[in-house]
Amino acid sequence: MAVPNSGNPLSMFGIGNEKNQDDYTSDDSEISGDSGISLRGLSSNSHSDTIGGVVGNINLNANSSSVPNQTAPYAMSEFYGYDHDAVAAFSWPTPSIGNFVYAGTANYTSTKTNSSGNSAYAGSEIQITFNSNGNHFHKVKDYTSTSSGSYNPGGSFSSSGTPTILEARWIIVDGDFTMEGGSGDKIQVGYVPGGSISSNYVNVRTGSNGNATDTDFTDSYRTITPALFGGSGSNVQTFSIQATAQSTDYPGDQAKIATSASGDYVGLEIRANQDNNKTLIFRPNISTNVNINAESYETPGFTCIMPDMMVNKRYINEDNIADSIETRIGDIQVGDYILAQGDLNDPSVESQWAEVTEARTHTREGYWNVEGLHITNDHPIWLTNESGNAWVKVEDINNPGSITRNYIAGTVDPVYLGTTPGHYYVYANNKKITVSGDYAPTTE
Repeated sequence: MAVPNSGNPLSMFGIGNEKNQDDYTSDDSEISGDSGISLRGLSSNSHSDTIGGVVGNINLNANSSSVPNQTAPYAMSEFYGYDHDAVAAFSWPTPSIGNFVYAGTANYTSTKTNSSGNSAYAGSEIQITFNSNGNHFHKVKDYTSTSSGSYNPGGSFSSSGTPTILEARWIIVDGDFTMEGGSGDKIQVGYVPGGSISSNYVNVRTGSNGNATDTDFTDSYRTITPALFGGSGSNVQTFSIQATAQSTDYPGDQAKIATSASGDYVGLEIRANQDNNKTLIFRPNISTNVNINAESYETPGFTCIMPDMMVNKRYINEDNIADSIETRIGDIQVGDYILAQGDLNDPSVESQWAEVTEARTHTREGYWNVEGLHITNDHPIWLTNESGNAWVKVEDINNPGSITRNYIAGTVDPVYLGTTPGHYYVYANNKKITVSGDYAPTTE
């Protein structure tokens, strides 16, 4: 029990008990049986508390909020509120920018794309090591699977005193979310305090939530107090934010979180003693945007043209005028514009420039040469006859006598091009042939 506060009568005997027994109200036999108490000794670290007695010299505890000034004239009133077993108040550092500690190498930026139905993971992780000397360390990594990646050096941060509790939470300010799948696609934050404290993984957003912009997320605080501070957590702890995309059918799924403007951020906040004035935030440098993106897609069942086939690509010539040039399908990239039929049901409509939204190469077995067009058996062609117009797969052409075709065996690497109208022209033997540029082309 500490020395009473101002306004209460004090005794040198009680002050001696506080210093010797950490209890002002104690009836300490050592103090009572001694040959006298010196106010100078009680008040100064340079002199014995008792006069020639057994207690001897006891230094004052500088952690107390009230401590005598150790200079003459000595006064008992200087002991009001003195607490001999007080511990140092816990504090974090005060960095130069607010109360943020920046994990400068933690850009929270990773991208992973998987095909054939595999789950794609992309995330970032912070590892914090707490040390008993108050000098702590953090390091970070970006990863593209649940176990990949290596840590980059982060930095150090310090603390003084011993907190009664440490807590952590993830915060997202104005996050932009892309969610293009079911409940298996998600943005998730994780806490792994270790020791006997259970890990927590919290869904920030799932595929069923859909897309969102400028969206905030503030998680609940999770207790992480490490063993060195009297808790049951490990002294080495990890915290993560991860995007997961799980594809089950074409075209696939995406899970993404991004920030794009000043003031937007993703950060891990550590709070001491449930005091909001004692927090640190681990986040990228203030000018660095977050971009965590996972994509998992299925290759469509058809959509395959040989890469040596030609399309008409738009470009800007040296006179800064739009022009066109025949280009191999294998050289076309996303964002290019290629020529396409203007209206599938009205040949009189002028052709259009179709933007390429997907360009993928994958392996198939064999292809057909259909009057110079090199195409896989299941890729639709837009055909017109006396019965009307229709998409017809090469393998389903029922009048081979009027259309010349032959099969070429062997492993090939055809290309799928997706376009905004869902179709485009391929040039073969001086003919323009309209082929599908969409998994499910329509004729509306």
